[in-house]
Amino acid sequence: MDNKENRYYPIFLDLKDKECVVVGGGIVAARKIESLLGAGAKVTVISPDVISEIANMPGIKIRHRQYKPRDLKDAFLVIAATNNEKENKVVSKEALSRHIFCNVVDQTDLCSFIVPSVVEKGPIKIAISTGGASPSLASKLRREIDNSIGPEYETLARILDKIRPLVLSQEGGAPEHRRIFDVLINSALMDAIKDNDRSLAEDILFQALGLHITLEGIL
Repeated sequence: MDNKENRYYPIFLDLKDKECVVVGGGIVAARKIESLLGAGAKVTVISPDVISEIANMPGIKIRHRQYKPRDLKDAFLVIAATNNEKENKVVSKEALSRHIFCNVVDQTDLCSFIVPSVVEKGPIKIAISTGGASPSLASKLRREIDNSIGPEYETLARILDKIRPLVLSQEGGAPEHRRIFDVLINSALMDAIKDNDRSLAEDILFQALGLHITLEGIL
């Protein structure tokens, strides 16, 4: 297989309270800022001009000027979303020298990471990438996957998250814990969720865990 197709390693980064820089002040930059804020990042925007959507965003720092060397001094990640190719290259070069994650919008040759198309259903996130070959194809796949995953999967994920500490506290170690989750995922629990039958769902959990789990607020 072509090495170009294998060059990206899929990961989910924890950006909670991490310093992230966005260079650019347009609509594309706004979308990137929203995603970073949604992940809990601390965001600094660098651009002489910013659209009102960015200007009105709470919790961000805005430097109304051109990008300068050393602007990435404390950054964990940077996204360059400008239409200035020279500036994008400067950002990419500094990020590389500082070993900082860098994405330059629509210029994969200047990136150390690319942003996938994402399907998000509560705690479930599915990332789709074509390795930069076709963002349009990634978007099509995202829509198809999004349509195939109903709200019952989000509810199931929340239930499994709720019971996870209880399962892990039981004896048997990892193999037994995995078996319990496998049993639940392949049980009638999903049907109970689809039917909004909380009583049946709680009974299924009791049969699997020997404990009464209240699903009020989840189902």
